[in-house]
Amino acid sequence: MIHEVIAYKDANILVWELTESVETLNEQLNLSKQDLLAFEKIVSDKRRLEFLGIRVALKALLGKEIQIDYDTDGKPHLLDRSYHISVSHSNRWIAVITHPSRITGIDIECPTDKIQKLYRRFLSLTEQKELSDGKDIRQMLLAWSGKEALYKIIGKEAIDFANQLRIFPFEVKPSGEMKAQHIPSNTDYQLFYHLTEHYALVYCLA
Repeated sequence: MIHEVIAYKDANILVWELTESVETLNEQLNLSKQDLLAFEKIVSDKRRLEFLGIRVALKALLGKEIQIDYDTDGKPHLLDRSYHISVSHSNRWIAVITHPSRITGIDIECPTDKIQKLYRRFLSLTEQKELSDGKDIRQMLLAWSGKEALYKIIGKEAIDFANQLRIFPFEVKPSGEMKAQHIPSNTDYQLFYHLTEHYALVYCLA
């Protein structure tokens, strides 16, 4: 089940490739009435796997099953507020992060050539020049993933990725750090990343 668990400053991160069936995952959970109703409304097998996989991953990290709820922006949180959480999924991969006191943001992205057609939408002209101008797919993927992770922390005030979020130049390695800024509030953030042949993972603690 578990592909990788990462620990950082009281944060725990689980990265997992969903190869199990819906039935196998369902057997590992005791879904609440609320979750059962939500689950039964999901038609897509992929979405069903993600729904169950996130809950199994959280159970693995926390050692118990806790109800997930969502705020008005669709951001997930634990019903008992015992931990801050953030979740992400891409293709068959999911990533979950928990922290007892700090707001978290996480994003996982699988490699795709499409990023070279899209990077101008989420990077400013300055960022484009500083970040290989689309030539390095891995760097574009990490920059996109970084902004997604920040959006999960900041919310609607960071919805314009190109103009409200800034990723500063960084070197692409198997793992490393990125500096970022929320421009409207002049707030700096430190992002951490892991890059494999299967995915780019970026997370942040606010």
